[in-house]
Amino acid sequence: MHPVLSPMIDRAAYIGGFDGVSSLTGAKLLGVKPSGTMPHALIIVFGDQVKAWKAFDEVISADVPRVALVDTYYDEKMEAIMAAETLKERLFGVRLDTPASRKGNFAELIREVRWELDIRGFDHVKIFVSGGLNEENIPELIEAGAEAFGVGTSVSNAPTIDFALDIVEMDGKLCAKRGKMGGRKQVWRCPKCLTDIVLLVGKPRPKCPQCGSEMEEMLKPLIKNGKIVAELPKPDKIRQYVLKQLEKLQL
Repeated sequence: MHPVLSPMIDRAAYIGGFDGVSSLTGAKLLGVKPSGTMPHALIIVFGDQVKAWKAFDEVISADVPRVALVDTYYDEKMEAIMAAETLKERLFGVRLDTPASRKGNFAELIREVRWELDIRGFDHVKIFVSGGLNEENIPELIEAGAEAFGVGTSVSNAPTIDFALDIVEMDGKLCAKRGKMGGRKQVWRCPKCLTDIVLLVGKPRPKCPQCGSEMEEMLKPLIKNGKIVAELPKPDKIRQYVLKQLEKLQL
């Protein structure tokens, strides 16, 4: 992923349901505040975790949650305890960014950190995790006690959807190469159960074959004669639309 694409990836992630984005430009274009935590570079420059955590706490604006990175030099459990004892009630969370070569059973590592924080009275400290996360391993980490997730590669390098653009009609005459279905088409979607069907343009509005509801047209003009003719909703409105659809799906 080239850095210049970051704002577009941030936009796709945000409208797809992510709670926040980290790049400054992406957040600005979305009209939201950028979010993130301290990098390993901060701790390495200071050469000392405690000094880095204290400096972050002293310098960064008070409205930014104090999330300490706890896997730079020592064991995650030890650094989490050190961070909690250093910042105490001001510590909002700890982030585990354990590399794959040392991760082992990541869920058990999270449980261990959660246990050690709780028995010392730091049950208010949340556990953030990052590094190699995707939709398959996050559920297990939630069960283990993780509450926030920094996801990057599995979004920016997500699997592609193969598609092609083909001529299927010219001047009202049906045409198509072999393997393709001729004629202009409309995609109809049921707003209740999200069932999709494809029909030729001009066919009557269908009923949903699954639940019997009225179906909605999905393909609508966006540009005509070089001019935008459709209302372009704000990212927040698109995001809410996506989240409402996700509620109807069994993931």
